[in-house]
Amino acid sequence: MPKMASHAAARARHAPDRNLYRTLAYLADPEKPAPPAVQRTADCAALTELAKAHGVDAILWRKLGGGYDGPGGQDMLYRIAQAMLLERLRHEITAALASGGTRASVVKGPVFADRLYAMHGDRLFTDIDLLVEESAMGAAIGTMRELGYVRADGRQDGQRRSMEYKFTHPAHAHVLIELHGDMVHYPLLRRRASFGRRELLRAGDGDGETGGALLATAIVHATLGHKFERLAMLVDVLQAARRLPPADHRRFADTLSAMRLDLECAVCLGVTAALFEDATCADLASLFRKNLKDRIGAWLITPQAVIAAGEKSTNTSWLRRKSFRLMQYLP
Repeated sequence: MPKMASHAAARARHAPDRNLYRTLAYLADPEKPAPPAVQRTADCAALTELAKAHGVDAILWRKLGGGYDGPGGQDMLYRIAQAMLLERLRHEITAALASGGTRASVVKGPVFADRLYAMHGDRLFTDIDLLVEESAMGAAIGTMRELGYVRADGRQDGQRRSMEYKFTHPAHAHVLIELHGDMVHYPLLRRRASFGRRELLRAGDGDGETGGALLATAIVHATLGHKFERLAMLVDVLQAARRLPPADHRRFADTLSAMRLDLECAVCLGVTAALFEDATCADLASLFRKNLKDRIGAWLITPQAVIAAGEKSTNTSWLRRKSFRLMQYLP
């Protein structure tokens, strides 16, 4: 009997706190107001810690009345300053690439902050990502060297299997610039689906910053670049879906299906709809075909599995998300 009791206690310790999860999902939505009672709950510290693990703490900090002289204020000031520096460097780099005739598009961080968030401080970023056409990668690397950047991995030449090239600058210790030939970094995954600059422009009907391009980027980032481990990635999906005009929904679904991204779109939009109770994401998810893989994927990637990824004490979320990744390798 004592042994059974100890097992029950262990299960209770590792059981997901569904109220905490629901509160985090609600507060992480940039467009929903904060319930005043949250500031007075005993779970506020746990909520803040989980929010930081998921990269949505800036949103909660704003909603819960964070001040620059209060808890977390100095850290927030530093992160805002870092994003401002990166924004300046972004313009210098893109201007240099353009002057050399190199075709590249900035993705994620600053573009999401500008296009998807009413409050830029809700979407802070710590690096700059550029999608570069594969044929232009050598020229882009040369431009980065001319600007004084050095390869963060110590390499100077040659192709990388990940199609990802990282750069730092001696004058800016905390700056990271990444050139991507493809946002799908794993060669085995790229046998089924790729997302380079050509696909970005295709999703955006020729423009890499339209609603379709931004939503496609957010979905690929969450599902193929990563494994649903941060709620912030799904907040990007939520915001991008809200910015996609309803008249473009069908074209978006047809285009992403043609790119063989049905599985990723159906599962990602479905779990985003469930997390944030969002009808637009649910409507978009319904436009993608549902076969056995899609249904298994939806069973694996639940709202609880996504949020539990921010807790180090659980293995269930990792197993679910890893199983989904194995499914993605299948043709």
